[in-house]
Amino acid sequence: MFGYIKPEVPDLRVRDNELYKAFYCGLCRAMGVHICRSSRFTLSYDVVFLAIVRAAAAKEKISIKSKRCIAHPLKKRAYAECTPSLEYASKASALLTYYKTVDDVQDSKGVKKAIKKLFSPAARKFRKKADMPELDSLIKTELDCLASFEKSDAGVEQCADCFGRALSSIFSYAFGDKKSERILSDFGYHIGRWVYFIDAVDDLEKDKKSGEFNPLKTYDPLPAEEIKLATNSDLDAAKRSFDLLSDCDKHLTDIIENIIYIGMPGVADRILGTNANNKEEGDR
Repeated sequence: MFGYIKPEVPDLRVRDNELYKAFYCGLCRAMGVHICRSSRFTLSYDVVFLAIVRAAAAKEKISIKSKRCIAHPLKKRAYAECTPSLEYASKASALLTYYKTVDDVQDSKGVKKAIKKLFSPAARKFRKKADMPELDSLIKTELDCLASFEKSDAGVEQCADCFGRALSSIFSYAFGDKKSERILSDFGYHIGRWVYFIDAVDDLEKDKKSGEFNPLKTYDPLPAEEIKLATNSDLDAAKRSFDLLSDCDKHLTDIIENIIYIGMPGVADRILGTNANNKEEGDR
């Protein structure tokens, strides 16, 4: 939903990059089958990551096939055939899209609000098609908690914890194996906290101009080094959790490690650096 959780492609082996792209296309197809065709336009790197992590933890056998699609009609594209993890990720994506749309409508004003409202019927359709009321309720509880914190101008740690618990539920929900479920829960929690911190930094200048809530607006200057330490700490904790999963497919493991060791830190460095540069230019 945010697009921050993606691999550093130049550091991926060719075979692993092809597997990642096959998962991307496979999730797109799964969304078309299990939600609806229009939901495929909401496909994000973050949910591809969810599908890969769940597939690795479940030790799923991945079958790769080739087929043309509407987006690529002239040349066949490799895609991963639908597995339980891809089906699950397609439904989780539908729920995340719904709640992101609700949040966007609430936070927007004027013309922007009207435009975002136009997508609301489609988002409600996605949520209905997902048909996962228990997971839906778990996500709603944490996002309602987050909304209440935002109204009370709570600190960034409290808000990050709420979002962390939401992703904890998404990564671990109905996994089956209790040990792996606990590992995925802890993994998702730290990934969620990282996403919240980075998104808050990324949106800071925009939120200052619009007057929307951002827990980092009280800081002047932005404590970039402290945020970097906090986000690195969450990534380290996520890495330790993932390492507890045993006998995962080597190629999926290589993709996941590329993302959390190289891709996500690179995104954080770019966003923190950009924000710092914007602040310096604004002070001149």
